[in-house]
Amino acid sequence: MSRSQLKNKRISGWSPTPLPIVTAALQLADVDPSDVVFDLGCGDGRVVVRAARMFGARAVGFDIDPRRIRQTRARISRRQVGHLASVRRHDLLSIPDLRRATVVFLYLPQHAVNRVKPVLRNRCRPGTRIVSVGAWMYHWKTEKELMLRTKKWKWYIGMWLV
Repeated sequence: MSRSQLKNKRISGWSPTPLPIVTAALQLADVDPSDVVFDLGCGDGRVVVRAARMFGARAVGFDIDPRRIRQTRARISRRQVGHLASVRRHDLLSIPDLRRATVVFLYLPQHAVNRVKPVLRNRCRPGTRIVSVGAWMYHWKTEKELMLRTKKWKWYIGMWLV
């Protein structure tokens, strides 16, 4: 896919998830070393690295922005989790091996979650845990919910099962 095609497919900007929120979301999804965590729109790789370092999970980040890919690779290298974590440049709506994921992490705006929801429901295998920070999977029953407060924000985290 060319650079212009990828740019046109961008469905979300980037805003980093605070690390305590990342940890809480991964805990809500009960991530453990047997999991394969896919972070859709991985940004700087903090979720991928946290899943690998704290939970021992294999983790794959996906982003279309070359700068974010470089940031993620640098973070993976600095944290020495290359044996568990990787990043790929890919459009969120057409990841070919989505069935490999046991956990899918989302920190996307609501309109992006609305677009990726049918892809997740159709292409993830039954039992896959979807954890979303800030945006909701409307008309899909949550398995778990959590609200955390920071100094400035309330953070809503939900988990759904495919």
